[in-house]
Amino acid sequence: PPPPPQTIMENGESEAENNPEKQQQQEDDEEEDGAVTLAWPSEKPWYRQVLYLCLLPIMVPLVLTVPDPKRGRPGSKSEKEMCGWWGYKLWYVSFVMSIVWIAIWSYLMVWWVERTGWLMCIPSVIMGLTFLAAGTSVPDLITSYLVAKKGFGDMALSSSIGSN
Repeated sequence: PPPPPQTIMENGESEAENNPEKQQQQEDDEEEDGAVTLAWPSEKPWYRQVLYLCLLPIMVPLVLTVPDPKRGRPGSKSEKEMCGWWGYKLWYVSFVMSIVWIAIWSYLMVWWVERTGWLMCIPSVIMGLTFLAAGTSVPDLITSYLVAKKGFGDMALSSSIGSN
């Protein structure tokens, strides 16, 4: 993303040069490249830490096997790190590994629902028609709701029509 516009004062200096807080914020923005990290969210609210623990079993294999294309971009902070090349230059590996992980998680989701139905003496057909159908429709519902809330009702409607 392009850097934010700077306000030039009458003496020719930028506002960031006179304001140390803005200068520090600009440096932080330049250093942050949006790469995925497994760092503990210590300064986040408690619910973010609980979410971190719930997502950790999913995130660890993904971080270890899928190169992050945001990491190692030319001019970013992560380019200078030890494995900075693991990401930006391997975008095609990221694409293929993402598809592989979608296939793995899809298979596991169907298997887990089938096993759960077997334990509760519910036929696989019923489990597939209810739980798997709901599991694939709920994300569409959430995205349509969020898009409609932002004022793009036509986009939400076309998304719901296109996904079914």
